[in-house]
Amino acid sequence: MKRFVAIVSLMLLGLLLVACGKDKMTVEGENDKGLGYYDSGDYETAREYFERALSLEPRNKEVLNNYGMALIQLKENDLALEQFDAVINENATSRKGQKLNKFAYRGKGIAYMQKLEFQNALDCFVAALAISADSDWNVDIMYYKANAQECLGDTDTAIETYGMVLEMDPGNVLALLARGNLYREKADYSRAITDYEAVLSKDKDNYHAYIGLYTSYRDEGEEEKAVKALDSASRLKIDNNEDKYLLGQVHFYQGNFTSAKIEMQNAVENGFSEANFFLAEIAMAEEQYEQAIEYYDIYRASIITTSPTVCNQEAVCYLALFDYDNAQEMINLGLSFGASAARQQLLRNQIAVYEGRYDFQAAYDAFQTYIVEYPYDDEAIEEYKFVKKRLGYD
Repeated sequence: MKRFVAIVSLMLLGLLLVACGKDKMTVEGENDKGLGYYDSGDYETAREYFERALSLEPRNKEVLNNYGMALIQLKENDLALEQFDAVINENATSRKGQKLNKFAYRGKGIAYMQKLEFQNALDCFVAALAISADSDWNVDIMYYKANAQECLGDTDTAIETYGMVLEMDPGNVLALLARGNLYREKADYSRAITDYEAVLSKDKDNYHAYIGLYTSYRDEGEEEKAVKALDSASRLKIDNNEDKYLLGQVHFYQGNFTSAKIEMQNAVENGFSEANFFLAEIAMAEEQYEQAIEYYDIYRASIITTSPTVCNQEAVCYLALFDYDNAQEMINLGLSFGASAARQQLLRNQIAVYEGRYDFQAAYDAFQTYIVEYPYDDEAIEEYKFVKKRLGYD
């Protein structure tokens, strides 16, 4: 019996050894499994497999790059940067080494973007583009480069870079939308409209393009075309929470604040922090200025760069509360962006601050510049006459 048990034990041990041989871990196998989970969106499991691959070969640069990308998805950006730094070899001459470098610089740039270190991000994207290997990645990297420039406030250069993306990939919807938004922010409405229409020629159900068209036509004074664009947006299908949020924007612009308020509150709960801007706009329309300021502040804290339009709206709220110091601060911030669709309103509100402080000489001086820049603002001209009379200049 003892001999039989021993034989059975040996047989079982042999079977286990065979099974283990079949399931032996390899760097390639674990890396491939990690990539599969990464592609499916399961980044935590992907991370585990990449770590297993690295336990077998700690310096495998392909795995380090993949591991770094998984860490980015998990918001562990500092650890991700360590992986990419371990990959980069400035003296690499082989095609494989250059490809690994290019991907690592791209990964570093994305990690820096998430850390809001935009100049570091831009430097990495420039370094990646300087590597000729794997040129198929250039469109993707160029888009990130433009985004970094946009986040740095370099609007004109970002527009040029998005243009380079579109030269390489004319149908790139993301680049068209981004450039259209920048044109609109600069009050270059004709170019913005061209980009939005190009988006809709590729994607007829794009909420963002319709809303961009609406605001461009509205600000250009083309009310009929603006209403038509908004009506088209209201008829689009609703597939997910983002669509619900965007439909809330449509309802807001249509003046349906009751529906929009509920939809924006739901959007905030679903992670769309930018919905706070529309809650602020609704509160301001209802003359709830302190609440509007709270929403604007939350919104500004959640976005990468503050829009001059948001600065102007918050300044209006402070003016309504006779808080001229904070109004001035927001006006200064808004004007620091240079040319923008909100510039005229910001300058007009600057004059309102001077008048609120009874500094009519400063208001008069500001009007000298304003009327030259905006000679057809009849309301401002009448206000200018009042200020002159107040100073005894008539």
